[in-house]
Amino acid sequence: MAFNKGHEIFGGRKKSVRNKCSAHIKDLLAKIYCEEDFIEDFAKLRKSHDDRIRLEVLKLALAYQFGKPIQPVISEEPAPPIKIDISAIPRHGERVTTSS
Repeated sequence: MAFNKGHEIFGGRKKSVRNKCSAHIKDLLAKIYCEEDFIEDFAKLRKSHDDRIRLEVLKLALAYQFGKPIQPVISEEPAPPIKIDISAIPRHGERVTTSS
């Protein structure tokens, strides 16, 4: 298919359009799981006798409150420098010729 000027070639939802499936699930959960129940269950998990459960609850709460921490990439060898060749990009007003 040839590209026509003004033709949108990318798929997916437009910006600011909600995911219908996620919205439906959120609405359903809001009907069956009220905020008071959530707070009560969260408090029970936070006071659990199992250290692993308390740790997971803490990590989840911190991730939602402050965002997930950045994980650094650790390697034995330093990464080689990145080289970008832009010589193939035509200059403004230059025509691109292809050989067929």
